[in-house]
Amino acid sequence: MDSLQMRQFSVLLWKNFLLKSRNVVGLVVEIILIFLLFVWTLTVRRISKKTSISDVIFNPILLTLPKFLNENFDYELAYVPSESNAARNITEMVKKDLNFNFKVQGFPSEESFERYIKYENKDAYVLAAIVFDHKFKTSNERLPLQDTSEKDFLSCSIQ
Repeated sequence: MDSLQMRQFSVLLWKNFLLKSRNVVGLVVEIILIFLLFVWTLTVRRISKKTSISDVIFNPILLTLPKFLNENFDYELAYVPSESNAARNITEMVKKDLNFNFKVQGFPSEESFERYIKYENKDAYVLAAIVFDHKFKTSNERLPLQDTSEKDFLSCSIQ
């Protein structure tokens, strides 16, 4: 079986050689064109002006709370889902960076958070909520690298 394939391959190479030898000028032109394009690419790269762009360093943004926040009121930072250590740690870091005495509270689902805002919360104002749109399988699971952000905010009036 192998000798048959080898014989077919050698016949194919011989046929290719015969076809190419009939058109020697075309073969030479193809090789010269490839060589000329290669040389042209190298010369264009050599004579073109190289500009290096330095790294962009942004100024830090100061994290300060607005002046209208009254320190006499209790404020909460909420996060969903409450089972995730990563979500809790990020919310705790936000609390620490804002340097304000927030109560951090987690909710198992968005529905429970909405229910808390609408009906159950009477003691404190929820200043912000961080919702992680990811189904965590374990409490120690990391956040996914892919980010989806929505400009969809929950607006409720507390009465």
